[in-house]
Amino acid sequence: MPSSSKSSDSVMEIEPSIDTMMPTFRFMVHRKLRRKAHGQYKRHSSRRYYFSAFVIGLFLTLVGLGAQKLELATSWPQLFLLIILLLAMIYIVVKVSIVVRWCFYWLVLATLVLFAFNSGTIFEKFKAQPSQDPDTNIKLGVKIVLIILALLECLTIGIVVFLRVAYPRIMLRAQWLNCKRWWRIRDTPRPLSISANYKTIMFSYLSWDPDEYRFVRSSISYVGEFDEFGQPHGLGEWTDHTFTGEALQGIWGHGVPIGPFKSQEYGTGNAFSSIRIGFCKNSTDRNNSTTFGAARDPNGISYGAAAVECSVSGKFFHHLPHARIIGAPVLRSELERKAKEEGGTTTIVLAHPLSFLSTFAESLQSRPSVRGSFRAMSSLSKKTAPLSKSIVIRYTDQGILIPGYIRSSRRKTDVNEVLIRRVYSPNLGIEGQQFRAADNSDAGVEAPHSQDTVPTLALPSSNRSGGGSATSEASDDSDSSHVKRLLVPEEGSDQVRRSFDNDRKKRIHQQVGLVAKGWRQVLDVDGRVSSTMAAAQAGHEALIFIHGYNCPLTYGIARLGQLLSLGEFPPYIKPFVFNWPSSTTMGYFNAKKVGCSDDVAKDLRQLIADLREAGFQRVHILAHSMGARIVLSALRKGYLNDVLAEREVMADGEPSLMSSVIESETQLKARRKSVRYRDSVSGAPRPQSSASLHEDGHLTGPAQLASFTLLNPDADLDIFLEDDYWTLSKYCPHITLYADARDGALFWSEVLTRKKSLGRHPRTLVYKPTGEALDVDVIDTTSLDVNIHSLRHNFFNLNRMLVDDLYDVVVLGRQAREREGRLSSRWTFSTEGIENGEVYTFLCAPSYVVNK
Repeated sequence: MPSSSKSSDSVMEIEPSIDTMMPTFRFMVHRKLRRKAHGQYKRHSSRRYYFSAFVIGLFLTLVGLGAQKLELATSWPQLFLLIILLLAMIYIVVKVSIVVRWCFYWLVLATLVLFAFNSGTIFEKFKAQPSQDPDTNIKLGVKIVLIILALLECLTIGIVVFLRVAYPRIMLRAQWLNCKRWWRIRDTPRPLSISANYKTIMFSYLSWDPDEYRFVRSSISYVGEFDEFGQPHGLGEWTDHTFTGEALQGIWGHGVPIGPFKSQEYGTGNAFSSIRIGFCKNSTDRNNSTTFGAARDPNGISYGAAAVECSVSGKFFHHLPHARIIGAPVLRSELERKAKEEGGTTTIVLAHPLSFLSTFAESLQSRPSVRGSFRAMSSLSKKTAPLSKSIVIRYTDQGILIPGYIRSSRRKTDVNEVLIRRVYSPNLGIEGQQFRAADNSDAGVEAPHSQDTVPTLALPSSNRSGGGSATSEASDDSDSSHVKRLLVPEEGSDQVRRSFDNDRKKRIHQQVGLVAKGWRQVLDVDGRVSSTMAAAQAGHEALIFIHGYNCPLTYGIARLGQLLSLGEFPPYIKPFVFNWPSSTTMGYFNAKKVGCSDDVAKDLRQLIADLREAGFQRVHILAHSMGARIVLSALRKGYLNDVLAEREVMADGEPSLMSSVIESETQLKARRKSVRYRDSVSGAPRPQSSASLHEDGHLTGPAQLASFTLLNPDADLDIFLEDDYWTLSKYCPHITLYADARDGALFWSEVLTRKKSLGRHPRTLVYKPTGEALDVDVIDTTSLDVNIHSLRHNFFNLNRMLVDDLYDVVVLGRQAREREGRLSSRWTFSTEGIENGEVYTFLCAPSYVVNK
């Protein structure tokens, strides 16, 4: 009895095999079919539409001539209705033909046949005599052509619907489908390469080869972690060697890739990336839709997290970016109650979303690479992190700060000096084999001087070339890194050894990174006090995106995810979306009223306060469209006074600011000209942070608004010049405005409100009472024409110039004058002909300019 009860309580672990991998195989095939079903973005061609309309119009004309039905319209209303129906039919058929190409091909063939039938009677007068049976006037040949065409069109559409809709769902959900028999799956008892750290499953199946137009046998391998049911769970890599198969490395959850991950199609090179984003929601709308009656949630704000998959290279797909909620929104009041129940000293309110906000780099933390083989297994206990490709260095009043790093060396080092060096990921070789080490002089690589070794990385090999690239890792203590070159085993053929050696040399150039002497990365911020303190010391930063009106939660998350994926923002920047009640397209004024209300301003204040409690000392805000109006309204009303740190005023401006004498409005406006802040002077040190430790160990004090970026803002220009800027400049030293003179959405906003919009006037912002140019980097995007919608209102996350520029603003903190490699400045002049400021435009040629 005791033994039976013990066995019932324990979970029997299942050994990974082909049978346990079938759900994962079905899901990955479904991903492949889904990409095929939704299709890729293609360049818009007006000629194709015109040609399709011409062919369809000619076809309908020939049908009319063959049927001799020229007297269908006996009056103007009937003729008008006939024309409307004809245009609607042409539009529908053109749309279907563009998507389903074979429908158009059958239509062209039928048109040619009908033209042959009617060639001798096109120019004759078709005025049929009234007949009891109208069908007697229709030629038999025309009827046969129409019947065959209808059958072909229906058959083509049916096949397309089955392959793009029904078949993917059958592959994913149909339990009656025997995948092993359908795909002719065979086991590979002896994989070509195994991992010393993780289990390896490899099998082959029958797949269609588009190059050879036949079925070929391809291999699939998975290397990584498994759950108790033998399904991929945790860190792992899936490699499908078919033309449209994926090489996907990242985090799995019970047989499904949940992200973060990076993926690439094996043959096409189309690349994808999945990242995680937190969100703060205070609306009653659904996650994927908006309602006209926008309303704030009376229960308060909710925190959650989502995973976003985006296209990042090659062809882009229609169904991406796709946002999926992985951390359901939980009311802040509920999270605060749980935090108090757990003692209040071990967790914070934002622990729920932060527990999901890992990046792809963080997915390798505390784990060896799935491709790796370690000489010393004792290194598994150490926290590891990938080699950095770039390191950002900032200056503070306490010395040098590297965001995302803390000092690991206990020795006394100069706070004003840091040593950065380039290293190679070491010990590259073949997994599961015995190696002999050689000096780095053989490889021609200069190694850092140290004693210890760093984990190795190696790819699972296969018959076909072109597998994914390797990922590197390095120990947190960069002072103890050493690079050694490993050679292939002496046994085996010379061809195999040369092949492995070539792969090793290829990977050794891909695994180059930077390390900072005496510093180590801090990647996790999950709500624990120890993690929070480490993140605060390492300078972790929060990025808040505030979307515009008529924007569901998942849409805003997808837009931010596309920006972060293309820009490859560093892992120490944690993204959040502030989702407010944004109403629908026809609810513009309702969204404006609710968004600028006191309740929404309080919710935004609460989000920033919770971020500060979680250890984020610096906050960046990206405000798009009406989202800018919401933030500026909250600032103007003073709701962010205590959560954002004010900048230090210089001595010459301080007396005038502290004066309490009531003066005239003219004097108050003129006084603003003398306001100067210390950190706006080049090279001056920033003031000391007002952050402090609460008695329970939490960080208190206001956060620094590091940058404030206005993306096509739907805000009043005059109010910004008179009031909003002066309030904003008290908190933020780096204000950037992206404006477009051809913004169609802001044009209609100006029509409705009868006020000039800030985002539609790319000019130097001047305070009229004093004639002073405001300290705002104005970027004119009017000349950009790549990846831009016809409204020119929402392209900040797709245009490459804009993505890179936002990276420099948020990550590097560079002013517009410091981005001369991308921006060109032009002087603007006042009405008196005096230079009063600069406006910046992008250094790029229009898309239609090509070399002859």
